[in-house]
Amino acid sequence: MNPVFKALAFCLSLWLSANAHAMTLERVGNDLYATGPTVDHDFLQFKEAFAKGGIERLVLVNGPGGDLWTGMQVARMVQDAKITTVASGACMSACSLIFMAGQARTFGTGNLPRVTMVGIHGAHDRDTKRVNPTLMPQMYALYKQQMGNKFDAQVINQALYDIKEASGFLRIRELQRTQEKDRTPWFCPTGQTPFDQCQRHTGKDAFSLGVVTQTETVPLQLPESMKVQLGFFGKSLGAPMVDLHDRSDTLIEGLCKGQLLCKTIGQRTFNNYLSANHNKAMAIGWGKTGYGVRWGADDPGLAMLGALYHCNHAKNNPKLCRLVSVNEHEVLPLYDEASTQAAAFLGQLQTPSPERTQAEREEPGARTPSKLRWGHALTGMTPKALEGIQRWDTATLVQALQQPGRPVVIDVANFGPVIPGALSFIKSGLAFEDDKLEQPYAERFGQMLRAAAPDLNQPVVFYCSNSESWLSVNAAMRARLMGYTQVIWYRGGFTAWTQAGLPTVGRVPVAVLY
Repeated sequence: MNPVFKALAFCLSLWLSANAHAMTLERVGNDLYATGPTVDHDFLQFKEAFAKGGIERLVLVNGPGGDLWTGMQVARMVQDAKITTVASGACMSACSLIFMAGQARTFGTGNLPRVTMVGIHGAHDRDTKRVNPTLMPQMYALYKQQMGNKFDAQVINQALYDIKEASGFLRIRELQRTQEKDRTPWFCPTGQTPFDQCQRHTGKDAFSLGVVTQTETVPLQLPESMKVQLGFFGKSLGAPMVDLHDRSDTLIEGLCKGQLLCKTIGQRTFNNYLSANHNKAMAIGWGKTGYGVRWGADDPGLAMLGALYHCNHAKNNPKLCRLVSVNEHEVLPLYDEASTQAAAFLGQLQTPSPERTQAEREEPGARTPSKLRWGHALTGMTPKALEGIQRWDTATLVQALQQPGRPVVIDVANFGPVIPGALSFIKSGLAFEDDKLEQPYAERFGQMLRAAAPDLNQPVVFYCSNSESWLSVNAAMRARLMGYTQVIWYRGGFTAWTQAGLPTVGRVPVAVLY
């Protein structure tokens, strides 16, 4: 599997019981634990916590970043308090500013070694996600001050000024629990840049760059609310409910549908799967025989993506697939659950108000594009229209979903719930300037779309998170190039759907494209 999965996989597989809209703070003795995104009012939370005194260590647990002003203000509090900072899991963007403010800095346990890292990148506009160079100097000054004589201007300048969009990062992993080859920092200008095209800073690591002040990883006992729990695309799985050993015969029969050779090979593979170490997953074909397995992955998310990918793109047998299990959890019933919920919801959809529909139709847009957009420009204002492609609003989609011959609806986002009945295609709205990447990707896209909609004349709807995502634009344009005659683009996407008060179901992916 392509290494670009790694950042995505962690988000998919590790569900955190923290507030999704602000940092959660919890005091344990002289330690202050913080997890979640950094937002405006977090400044007051930290101010109140520090005012009580006695904090010796700030432990940052999986901080994806957020508001720059808040990150800088909290960083100054940490500097003034002269305390130690510890990173457990991924500490990215604004979180890295807070982490770097510690007088002593180290990595901590509590999360997997390869996903425990500090991520540094430049400032960008909150809404457009475009890079904003005018905000870089204050960040540069903090990093320079804290890194001292280990400060590497070339590396930090690259991290701040050379990103192409908000998901570009310089990533720096922990030291003690990782292999030497994994300690080398690497810079990717975009979130879609393949790993082999990112720049690796050979000979450097978190200690030599001054990111941490010691090489040892400190042991932590995270609060229960911040411990990582296994999840399935945002749904907590809790404890295993069944013994997969007891279910193996039933699962193999469902996989092979009576084919003796398939059952023989499948049973052997499944036995290997059951005896393998954790971070493993299995997927089976949906409507076609075949399967994909992955074990020994760095984390459960990589295992799930890998199993689904190998099932989808098996040589001479491309097909849509469903995940059967991850580690000791059976997840196939979640597909049936989503299908049942979708059927119930689709029968009672309410058409949005005329005012909301009119506002959606009048939303401003950019010019009609002549080509696909590459990975560094996948956010921002989308067009008002696409050539040869219908643009639907929420009211039109609701009406179509209530007809007997419903369109095929494809969700091209990577996270969150979906519109009832939509098929989740992970990483399906990408495009590449490099033809060596573009050609095989286009072939995989075509195979999965034909599996979902074999009739070129049937209507196919593409949507993403909102009207500022180009992923759905790319996917719709690809379908048109393939010869589909009724390609529809639901521009408002998931945001417009939920703003209209319409129901959603959990994401159960059937394809991974990259």
